[in-house]
Amino acid sequence: MRSMRKPIFILLFVLFSVSQGTQAHTTFRTEPLPEKTPQEIINDYIDAIGGKQKIAAVKTIILVMEAEIQGMKIGFEIDTNRDMEGLRLMQQMVVDGNVMQKTVVKDNEGYMSMMGQVKTLSEDELATLKTNIYAFPEMHYGDMGFSVTRGENTTINGEEAYTLLVTNSAGLESKEYFSIASGLKLKMVAEVAGDIIFDDYEEVEGIMFPMKVTISNPMLPVPMETRVVSIQVNEPLDNSLFE
Repeated sequence: MRSMRKPIFILLFVLFSVSQGTQAHTTFRTEPLPEKTPQEIINDYIDAIGGKQKIAAVKTIILVMEAEIQGMKIGFEIDTNRDMEGLRLMQQMVVDGNVMQKTVVKDNEGYMSMMGQVKTLSEDELATLKTNIYAFPEMHYGDMGFSVTRGENTTINGEEAYTLLVTNSAGLESKEYFSIASGLKLKMVAEVAGDIIFDDYEEVEGIMFPMKVTISNPMLPVPMETRVVSIQVNEPLDNSLFE
């Protein structure tokens, strides 16, 4: 397992710098698309996870996740502190209790530190990571200059889904899939991050969060699951983590 840690660590570094079982099989339908605009699909998603009012009331989130492969914990922990009011982000990857990589965004600047080396974020990197400040960036796509268009309807793990084609302000493209029945986000596909499947939604402080995120990527021999250990909403943040 230790021999797998380096590629897994690199993948997690990339994954959490851009945006989150078995890989879902995607098939495309031929019938006409339902008459819903991209914004209506996003609105349905926002309603499904708790509604605009509850989401707007979220100012901070502290999230801790653990990584597993084939049901075995591999010693990775991903800690994320989001300050939506102060527009700050801190993400760190902890291996066996040691911080191996840390990313901080604040005051329209940011840096990444990994294995003792510190790198200032470029404009494109900063633009991408600013998206991660928001726990629910879909509410801010327009403000952040994202382009969102409709794709073909599809099926994700047997569930009918809308497809949105999303291009962020740095030009990075992804596909996002939303359940037609529930409105919840089921999957995201991006060239760098690979396939990311969102499962096991549970309510925390009136908002639905995916408790399991499964990542399929060519850098991994098998899919990797990250599971939520804890979520704290609107709790005070440790300012020292943003230094």
